[in-house]
Amino acid sequence: MTKRMGIYLRLSDEDGNLKESNSIQGQRELIFHYIMNHNGLTSYEIVEFCDDGYSGTDFYRPGVQELLKEVKNEKIGCIIVKDFSRFGRNYIEVGNYIEQIFPFLGVQFISVNDNYDSSRRSVNGEFTATAFQNLMNDLYSKDLSQKIISARRTKANEGKFITAFAPYGYEKTKEQRLVADKEAAPIVERIFNMALEGTSQVQIARTLNCEKIPSPLLLRKMKKENFFCATVNKKYLWHPGAVSKILKDQRYVGDGVYGKVVPKNVGSSQTKAVPQKNWIIVPNTHGPIVGRETFDLVNAKHKSHQPREKKAPYPLWKKVRCGACNHRIPREISGGKNPQGAAAVFRCTTPRVTEEFGCYKGKIAERRIEEIIQILSNKMLSIIYDGDLQGFLVKQAQGNILIAQANIKQLEVKLKQISLKKMQLYELYKANKLEKESFLNKKMVWEKLYDKTQNTLIVERDKIICLRAKTQNSLDKSLSVNEGVPFQGVTKQLVEAFVVEVFVEKNGSIKVFWRFQDIYQQ
Repeated sequence: MTKRMGIYLRLSDEDGNLKESNSIQGQRELIFHYIMNHNGLTSYEIVEFCDDGYSGTDFYRPGVQELLKEVKNEKIGCIIVKDFSRFGRNYIEVGNYIEQIFPFLGVQFISVNDNYDSSRRSVNGEFTATAFQNLMNDLYSKDLSQKIISARRTKANEGKFITAFAPYGYEKTKEQRLVADKEAAPIVERIFNMALEGTSQVQIARTLNCEKIPSPLLLRKMKKENFFCATVNKKYLWHPGAVSKILKDQRYVGDGVYGKVVPKNVGSSQTKAVPQKNWIIVPNTHGPIVGRETFDLVNAKHKSHQPREKKAPYPLWKKVRCGACNHRIPREISGGKNPQGAAAVFRCTTPRVTEEFGCYKGKIAERRIEEIIQILSNKMLSIIYDGDLQGFLVKQAQGNILIAQANIKQLEVKLKQISLKKMQLYELYKANKLEKESFLNKKMVWEKLYDKTQNTLIVERDKIICLRAKTQNSLDKSLSVNEGVPFQGVTKQLVEAFVVEVFVEKNGSIKVFWRFQDIYQQ
């Protein structure tokens, strides 16, 4: 198999005046020049991964996610970047990949401008110097992030539209003002009128789909706006959620609304909701599409539901899709008011808003899918191990030990991250950027998280001791296939290990896509 090298390129607005030297083409030329001058690298097949217009403060970038996916699938043996800041500006995460994950997976990492090559990382304390460089990148990015937030708040108070994309029904001018979109604004007005008449959000979405009116996502695609959105079957349908979002948006009465979410931490792309009393609301910044009276009446009728409590992921979490429309099928509890008769089922929601795909409208019991996976998984293992269940159990325990060891490494990194957060919190307090009460409350939260993580670490270490004991026990016992089966239930770990996805076909039949499909073919 040909060795493959992944070259990673990234450019974002945060690069400022360095944009020319950091251009995608400039990074590419530098990396290729490095490869051509190092004989050990010229034998690789080169694959390029690129993120143009993405910040380096986190790893939620399409290019880097695709690169890491290829690494996980053992298709990449070497990664090369211009410098560490291209790969990421969060020095803790970058350090975790370079010091823990890539060595564990046997992947060589090269940063050209930092003169860093993981294959010789132990020479002269090289990694210590690069870790310090990553710290500087992280601090720079966080400082820049704070300045950007302050500048955006000032513009918002001036009535300028500072969000990247205009809401459905509006267009954004070069002067950062909102003007009505002649095509979409009447649709927004119609949605409010239908809601005012008592039409449900499901029926509104269904009506718009029947009339083939472009949805917000489809309109963005038609206008060739540069946005990242995963879609299914290249269809952009109206859904009740899109209707609800429009009905609740105060911007349609002409007000500027900002600050509904803020970064969880300075420099982070993860956000948290802000109480409505703390939103930045600037009245009459642009022309309204609906009147305030209409807006208030509609929202009085369609009261917001309380957010559902987050539940622990179930074994088939995000695995079940509709074979007709290709949307994920949500899990619901069927059984009504009788808790004893309640059971989890899957039913596609797309037929509520369109008949276009011919989706199966019935319910599929979760237990039925799990039984199929359990039976076929055991048959597959029987083929793999040719009846040697004892050998399988030993290998399974050894694999679980490796997983626990990997978890321990992640937990140890998390403890270091928490310690750093506590230190940063103290620095903000000492710099009079945080009030004492707020400092003590946040400090308590981080301390509780530290204790919880520490306890989890102890559990994982104890788990390794137990697994090793079980492994030895399985070696001591003579266990035949007839005395048991390896899988007596379906767990999330089992599904992740063997199942790619489960599809519910138009006739209600179940189709399972396995990670080891060729075993059955053989």
